[in-house]
Amino acid sequence: MTPQPARAPRPPRTQAQRRDEMRHALLEAAVDSLVELGFARTTTLEVQRRAGVSRGALLHHFPSKALLLVATIAHLAERRGRDLKQRSLSLPTGPARIDAVLALLWESFAGPMFQVAIELRAAARTDAELRAALTPIERLVRERIIHQTTVMMGPSIAA
Repeated sequence: MTPQPARAPRPPRTQAQRRDEMRHALLEAAVDSLVELGFARTTTLEVQRRAGVSRGALLHHFPSKALLLVATIAHLAERRGRDLKQRSLSLPTGPARIDAVLALLWESFAGPMFQVAIELRAAARTDAELRAALTPIERLVRERIIHQTTVMMGPSIAA
């Protein structure tokens, strides 16, 4: 058996990398819980369990359920935006583009991720803390949707 060459040790992760990885794990756990259980049954304890982290780690990043859920909406919007951008690269040009963009947008606004966003918006109607935290992120999401749609439609149609 031939010995394998020694691999160089990986440098240790930075504090920023560890923080980003923890936030990502918590946000993905929140998305999974919201999709599977809905808003009413998604708790910070459930998100903590799914992410496999301590209570302190969760509370360090998200001191309240409202802040966790607002960050989750931003995370979902970012994910959906990246997906739309990637998928828009293969859209046809010319008149067929409009139908293709509309079909892609419809698909985006009909899936489970959009349903989660709608459920959180509905919950914000009667939850003042969630509403206060959600309002600024919703404005940002709206701006991103308008921008991405304009980009996908192309300059001539957007004008």
